[in-house]
Amino acid sequence: MIKLTVDPQVLISLQQAFPRPLRSASRALAKYLAAVEGLIFDAVQRGLTPEQRKLKLFAIPLHELANRGGRIGPGKLRLHKWLKENNLELVQTVDKGNKFKGENSLVKLSRLVTISGHLPVSAKQIYEIKSDRELDRYLTGDVSDNLAVFNHLYPELDPGQLVEATFEKFDIAPIDFESLKAFIVWLSDRANAASDKRAQSLIHAKTILAVASVTGGIYPQRRKVSPFGRTYYEGVSVQNVHKELRRAMLGDCWEYDIRSSVVSWKMGFASRLLKDAGLTPDVRKQFPATSLYLEDKMDFMSTVRYFTFQGNVSLTPKFQLGLIKQALTAISFGAKILAKGWTDSAGNWHNPALVEILQNSLERNRFLSDPTVKAFTAEQKALDHYLFELVNLEAPELLNLEILKTQSGRVSKSKTVSYLYQHAETQAIDFVLDYVEQQGYKPIARIHDAIFFRNRLGVDLKCEIEFALQQHTVNPFWHLTPKQIKRYTPISIDQGHEEQLHKQRIVEESLLAASYFH
Repeated sequence: MIKLTVDPQVLISLQQAFPRPLRSASRALAKYLAAVEGLIFDAVQRGLTPEQRKLKLFAIPLHELANRGGRIGPGKLRLHKWLKENNLELVQTVDKGNKFKGENSLVKLSRLVTISGHLPVSAKQIYEIKSDRELDRYLTGDVSDNLAVFNHLYPELDPGQLVEATFEKFDIAPIDFESLKAFIVWLSDRANAASDKRAQSLIHAKTILAVASVTGGIYPQRRKVSPFGRTYYEGVSVQNVHKELRRAMLGDCWEYDIRSSVVSWKMGFASRLLKDAGLTPDVRKQFPATSLYLEDKMDFMSTVRYFTFQGNVSLTPKFQLGLIKQALTAISFGAKILAKGWTDSAGNWHNPALVEILQNSLERNRFLSDPTVKAFTAEQKALDHYLFELVNLEAPELLNLEILKTQSGRVSKSKTVSYLYQHAETQAIDFVLDYVEQQGYKPIARIHDAIFFRNRLGVDLKCEIEFALQQHTVNPFWHLTPKQIKRYTPISIDQGHEEQLHKQRIVEESLLAASYFH
């Protein structure tokens, strides 16, 4: 947990200004410090930009600090205001945000306060550790600090009484302690000031480990239901951490995700589109590019990658494939084929999704000019248009939802399609979960279109689920793709020492044996 140490002069000045009631100044300052520590902790969990990390800045809501920081004296003065007016402020505003726009303020700590506890682990210190017990104590951290983290994240929960009724608002992820600790050790050797993503994963890993050490190996995730249909989680969760950290925290398990889910869902309407249009009801013939994408996605993407990045040796083929996948996913979600950006009402500049993904204009033009990509884009547009027309005909009340409108008040086709898809995705995953739970399988995690199980479902059960889902939704394109997840191998310093001693003994015994023959 973040720890702040304040110059004694702050408390002395506060006591002089408010001598009565006795100890009221120290209590008020402690409350204010707790509020600052909590908000900085949240800022670190959300992630710091390279600039913020370098300049030691934190994005926090100042209005929330003023409210949570408490009041003091007979006039009930806000302590936050009093500190500022008396040149004793603990946080100094660098760039003021706007609470009405949901913008946080950028602040830095003043000379009157020092911070500790925000750097989770040190590779140098790990190298100096000599035993498993010492390593475990270092990684797991102080019990009181871990409890402080838990109480900050879950103020309504009692770690000693996590009964089932408590989890009406939470989903629980079981944590593989040894795998997670091995990941932290592995990453600490690679995380540095220049690798912000790695440093952030390290912070997230330590947070999960701290919570799980308090709860006995489980990590509660507070649900946040989106009006678009998906269930998200507040704060750090299996959904928003790096996939390697997810692997580390869950340990050995199996992931089952819906293959190319948004494209598969839209193709479920292809036959109906062709029928209504009076065309030949041959989906593969009328939607050849999308059919190829679903039937052999890797071949599809590899071919597009080859023609898009021809001559580019600065990016690895794997990274290039990742960009192609992102670009095709963006198109399937309705991304516009534009090169020009726009300015929003707040004056912020935005680039189109494809410009952000394929930033090299020559490569982006080659991608968009590829015949297969052009066909895929046209087919996706046709499906999007048909789905939007279906809403107009069969569920026009949806078009009155504010969440489906742009800032100008116009109904957004892409938002409407996304709304339909996310609800369909949730219903499909719910169906799969109900089906497998009847077979005795319980999930350990869920991420939108993917479910994680401790054990493999098996080929027969997988096929049963797919068939049942296809029948239930009248969509023959739903398929599940299994993937085995392997835990991080636990580290044992003691075992390493034993192996070293064993090798040394073998050498000594060999030398001793050789001496008998001379």
